Amino acid sequence: MNKQEFLNNLEEILELNPGELKGNEVLMDIEQWDSLAFLSVIAMADEHFDIIIQGDKLESITTVADLLALVDEHLAA
Repeated sequence: MNKQEFLNNLEEILELNPGELKGNEVLMDIEQWDSLAFLSVIAMADEHFDIIIQGDKLESITTVADLLALVDEHLAA
């Protein structure tokens, strides 16, 4: 999975239009960012990257770019 595919999956989780996320968005400004989206991102990371994101680590992020940084080493170029 590359960065764009990750963003596409995140858009699907957040029920956003394709191409809407660019990476600089503040998560709390996205209306659909809630506890269900939070858990869905954890599940996506586990399913696609076989990595476990601890809830406290995810709580410390504020932007989509921060979220990308959590999985960056697992993204294809």
